Amino acid sequence: MAEKKSRKKLAEERRGQILKAALAAFMQNGYEAATIPEIAGAAGVAAGTIYLYYPSKRELFVAVIKDFIITAPLLNLLDKLPKGDINGVLKKILTDRLDLIKNEAFARMPTLMGEVMRDPELKKLWLKEFLQPFLGRIEMGYRMMSATGKFRGLEPAVAVRVVGGMILGFLMLRVMEGDTSPLNKMEQEKIADDIVNLLLNGLLKQPEGGR
Repeated sequence: MAEKKSRKKLAEERRGQILKAALAAFMQNGYEAATIPEIAGAAGVAAGTIYLYYPSKRELFVAVIKDFIITAPLLNLLDKLPKGDINGVLKKILTDRLDLIKNEAFARMPTLMGEVMRDPELKKLWLKEFLQPFLGRIEMGYRMMSATGKFRGLEPAVAVRVVGGMILGFLMLRVMEGDTSPLNKMEQEKIADDIVNLLLNGLLKQPEGGR
């Protein structure tokens, strides 16, 4: 039993080494130019070892993006939404995403997504293994929130994509503005508060004494 756990731990550590090396290679060189031998060298493993974990470079790439974007803290926060304080949990989610874009690797995402769109097989895999399951999970959460009466009974597929698109667009715009962004002068907590307020209450001012 102990030996089995040790092998499992070693496999997880090796997988982590591969993902870390692959992230660096893809961010520096792009998907097309990065090579498995290069990634293997950086990870300290043989090229054949990578194929034991990921049968193709496409599958490795999707795993890297998934590991980078859909983090354990984010998943934990999403799971808390149906039963937690909506304002508080959403604020933590936004703060988590604002922390993510501070990572220099995030700035390469638009370029990498361009490569995904140009490769039909990679796009198909990316949709199947990354985007569709992630959106489906959030849609399920929206349905749960609607069932409790906390969210309006909108079509989940529409609501999730509108809100997700707004947040993603905000994050990408924040990255593109860089040092010129007026948000640099604002506290991150204030930014998260305003986004959550906008998401839950909209742009229109509420009538006095109204909700």
